[in-house]
Amino acid sequence: MINTWLTEDHRIHLPKLLERLGYTCSMTERTHCIYTRNKETCVVILTVDGYFYYKVQLPELKLSASHLIIGHVSKIEGSNKETVWDKVDAFYQKVLENQELLITRGNPGMEKVAKDYNHFHSYSFPLRARKDGLYSDIAQMGPFKGSIFEDEEGQVLFPLYNLQNENCGFFVDNAHETAPYKESSAKNSLWYSKIPDTIEWLVVFKDPKEALAFHKKFRLENVIYLALGALNYETTKILFQIQQSVKVKKLILSFTGEKKIKGYLRDLNFISFMDESNFKLSVKEQDILVRFRMGDEKSFLNFFNSTKTFNQGLAKSFLKYNKVIDQNRINEQSIMVAKENELIKVRIPLEVNAIRFFVWSYYKNYLNKTIDILKPVQPNWYLEWESTQSISLKGKEVQLKDYRIAL
Repeated sequence: MINTWLTEDHRIHLPKLLERLGYTCSMTERTHCIYTRNKETCVVILTVDGYFYYKVQLPELKLSASHLIIGHVSKIEGSNKETVWDKVDAFYQKVLENQELLITRGNPGMEKVAKDYNHFHSYSFPLRARKDGLYSDIAQMGPFKGSIFEDEEGQVLFPLYNLQNENCGFFVDNAHETAPYKESSAKNSLWYSKIPDTIEWLVVFKDPKEALAFHKKFRLENVIYLALGALNYETTKILFQIQQSVKVKKLILSFTGEKKIKGYLRDLNFISFMDESNFKLSVKEQDILVRFRMGDEKSFLNFFNSTKTFNQGLAKSFLKYNKVIDQNRINEQSIMVAKENELIKVRIPLEVNAIRFFVWSYYKNYLNKTIDILKPVQPNWYLEWESTQSISLKGKEVQLKDYRIAL
């Protein structure tokens, strides 16, 4: 029995093999190198056991040359009788026979590190005090302790964590926007604030800057703020894992954007990933198509009747500008509902009022026991907070409930 197969990885010069397979070195540091190919980014390190690499979305999973080879040959066509292991063995032997791809004495030019090395840990430094602006009193902001840092140039960083709670990058506030920092894996991770001993609130935003502005306005206690840079299966999976572990019954969503319509589109995307088997979403050029299960009859009737009222109001307001009803134009801007067995099909025009109404009606009739939705008056919470900085609100303070989505 062969039990020594693929055991020569320590001899293989991984950076050279990556380059042979079409990867490009985008950064060379003393302790690591970064290689990219298409949308894939890998970080190479050198340990006492030889070279290893990890993908930026999974820094905790260290891989070696044989993993790279298996991934490569699995995409190569072979003969009809050739198995994946036949292809792996043939390619592996060719690499070992090629002296240019092997480590020679004095060959590695990289400093050795521990196998649990994560280069993202070298990017962040303690946040220095700011005199004014959003970060002015950060030392007194309990929920954000240990959740905000800065880089060497003083840009504010918010650490991102994957499903295994490993740091896999940062959001950066670059003054223009909050965006992924360098090669950070924002599509596979989220940011969250300090976890308190007692948890009453779980509030979700599109980015951490929104969470900070929201907290400055409401100063919630016993709260965890979260930010999803991307809405997809992976980030919602992490979010619901956190919700289950902290045992909070309701999520509070407060997605925003440069314009209000972007916040409502994020709501719809989140709902689609929240229950993939029930809520199907398709955004087209002129409209949005949604499919979901009818559920109990009362919920559907309330949803249907509220949509009917919206469409009637649309027709009524049309008469302000034209004495004759143009049904084609009204239909283009109406929410169209059709029932097919237990499946509800909805067409929503790509218009902010219609999308807002659908989000509100679906939330009210199907989701109000599992989530709450909050929206600022301004397009986002940063602008909402900023707009109140030059005026006195003493005796006029608004309450959180005043921002619940409603029509």
